[in-house]
Amino acid sequence: LHFSLNSNQTFIHRIIAMSKPLCPCCFQAYASTVLADSQPPTAATGGDMSNFGFCGTCAPSDIEKALAGKGEKDPSVPPIVWLLTAEEIEKQSDKILEETKANLDAIAALPLDQVTFENTVANLMTPPNYKTNPAVAACKFLQHCSTDPIIREAASKAGKKFSASRVQGRMRKDVYLRVKAFSETEESKNLSDYHKHFVKASLEDFERAGLALSEEDGAKLQSLLEEDAGVCSEYGKNLGSDNTKLFFTPEELKGCGEEFIKERLGKDEPSTCTITLKYPDIIPIGSNCQVAETRRLVTQAREGSSAYKNNLDLVAKGIQLRKQIANLLGYATWAEYITTKRMSGSYDAVDQFLTLLESQLKDSGKEDYQTLLALKKAHCEETGEEFDGKLNAWDTGFYKNMLLKTKYGVDAEKIREYFPLGHVVETTLLIYQELLGLTFEELPKGSYWSWHPEVRCFSVRDTASSERIGFFYLDLHPREGKYGHAAIFHLVKHGLNGVKAVDCMLCNLPASTKEAPSLLRHSNVVTFFHEFGHIMHGLCSEGIGNSTRLAKCPRDFVEAPSQMLENWVWQKEILERLSKHHNTGESLPIEMLESMLQAKHVNVAMDSLRQIYLSRLDLSIHGQDPPADEAGLQALVDKLRPQITMVENPEGNNMLRTFGHLMNQYSASYYGYMWAEVLSADMFATRFEKEGVMNPKVGMDYRKLVLAPGGTHNISDHLTKFLGRPPNNESFLKSRGIVKQ
Repeated sequence: LHFSLNSNQTFIHRIIAMSKPLCPCCFQAYASTVLADSQPPTAATGGDMSNFGFCGTCAPSDIEKALAGKGEKDPSVPPIVWLLTAEEIEKQSDKILEETKANLDAIAALPLDQVTFENTVANLMTPPNYKTNPAVAACKFLQHCSTDPIIREAASKAGKKFSASRVQGRMRKDVYLRVKAFSETEESKNLSDYHKHFVKASLEDFERAGLALSEEDGAKLQSLLEEDAGVCSEYGKNLGSDNTKLFFTPEELKGCGEEFIKERLGKDEPSTCTITLKYPDIIPIGSNCQVAETRRLVTQAREGSSAYKNNLDLVAKGIQLRKQIANLLGYATWAEYITTKRMSGSYDAVDQFLTLLESQLKDSGKEDYQTLLALKKAHCEETGEEFDGKLNAWDTGFYKNMLLKTKYGVDAEKIREYFPLGHVVETTLLIYQELLGLTFEELPKGSYWSWHPEVRCFSVRDTASSERIGFFYLDLHPREGKYGHAAIFHLVKHGLNGVKAVDCMLCNLPASTKEAPSLLRHSNVVTFFHEFGHIMHGLCSEGIGNSTRLAKCPRDFVEAPSQMLENWVWQKEILERLSKHHNTGESLPIEMLESMLQAKHVNVAMDSLRQIYLSRLDLSIHGQDPPADEAGLQALVDKLRPQITMVENPEGNNMLRTFGHLMNQYSASYYGYMWAEVLSADMFATRFEKEGVMNPKVGMDYRKLVLAPGGTHNISDHLTKFLGRPPNNESFLKSRGIVKQ
């Protein structure tokens, strides 16, 4: 949307002439930002880029509609025509479903002797109901971040319809027969390796959907899949819509710091601090609050019987449905069904992997436990509190933080002063540009539509060719109704007709206030760097359909690239760049930096055992005998947690109420975090650590050999090319101190 106006008076005349003028607050926001000096302000010109946005309470104006629709024809903004009302979302989603059915019907109508790659497989690579179609993002993404609950509900409904549509599409036997017929043609045999991948993937996709089943079993399978999708959607909605508030006095938050308390004091009730279950609230309490009862109450609020509505019951329903699905398809368990399509290849391979790691970590884990327990005993003696002789679930984070402070001189609150959010974000973007040969350009506020004034948008180009490869959004701060964790949403995949990829980061980093800037813990810096790595994976994927359902990276590899990049925020040269004291502008002092590096693997064995526990929990509920109800799930958690982590599970608490990974695409795949850590350690140590963490040649090799292929072909082959040999776990074991250097 471009204006060439000489004054605000001209703008007022234009607004008066509109059929739906802006309300006063929207008018003020637009006039003070977009039209200042006849062009949108930018950071470079000193313009205020932080407060532009529409109020969200009045009907969409012509200006807002124009901005929302700008992506249809203007290549300078993401190629999404955003929808502003629930009615628009419903209408567009129904249109997509009609187009999806028409696409499948057209394939099914082909005579078996007239099938070609273009009229069969190519049309399955970019179907209307997948993310290669920007309209899909416009319909369903806002469920995670819109400020309007009506829009969130409409987008959630659209997402459910698309999920059901994809299930139905995979059950089209008439389409499957055309793909199968094409796979036996001479043309198919002469395809490039790239296109052969999609033929094979299409066949497997249909066959894993049960098209070899009888008509009766096929109908039953479709019903089960749709029911599971609905259960998962309800579970996620319960997480996203949670508005639990706890109230504590400043005394009950002792140790959390004056700034933390001041920001939350009196927000809802006088003389008390309002605490939500969002990360910016619960993480500081778990790490710093000296009052054990406060920490216990926060843990109870997140995992106790009243947490997140009926989520535990939904888990019980979901795992039973998945067991039935796996059995119908000829697999003994859901875990076996899932792992056969992962890099691991089988449940047995995963079981051996976790068993070996647990045995290697157990002795070190016991040492970590005793170290923290001794610290707790000394602390209780000092404060006069009763020592109960054990580490509770709400103790581990607090005493680990105390250990970092007392033994290693690592004060997380002091370190925060050197990581103001703005500097971390800008420096992270610079590092990724240098490393991967990319150029980012921020779009001026007011030149694109967004769902909240704080959202930023960037264009991404290949530096050498200047070719635009995509866009990304950053939405960094918590708010009511927004997705409560940190995640990357791949809104648009590289598609036909030059459609560029679009990614979005949603996270919940602390926001700046009038009194103080947003300061990040080092763990927040790690999270931001990690999640941005996922954006790069999405945008740097090359080829039409490379990251579609037929070419997704296996879940046990998808975290590896981002986990590898976490190593950067532990390198001296990178920390010197990322850190900048919010008052003095100085980088992190060398003594602080050295202390952080020495403490990097403090409690690493216990932390790793916790990851193994979560992985085992995931595989157990998706195993041979999944618990039938909430009581069975409770018994399983009560058993596994102390058995693996040595920490008892609090009575009645169950983290499955908030373990969203297991109710989406990560079901039976959580082990992938540990699996990917092994691969990430190998990639970093073998290439970057040896040849330079900012070596542009290694960075480009990584981009082209690891990120660009997406999920096509065999991931192990891509890694072998990058490493110069097959991957192994030696670097992982050394980096964790499990075996000596």
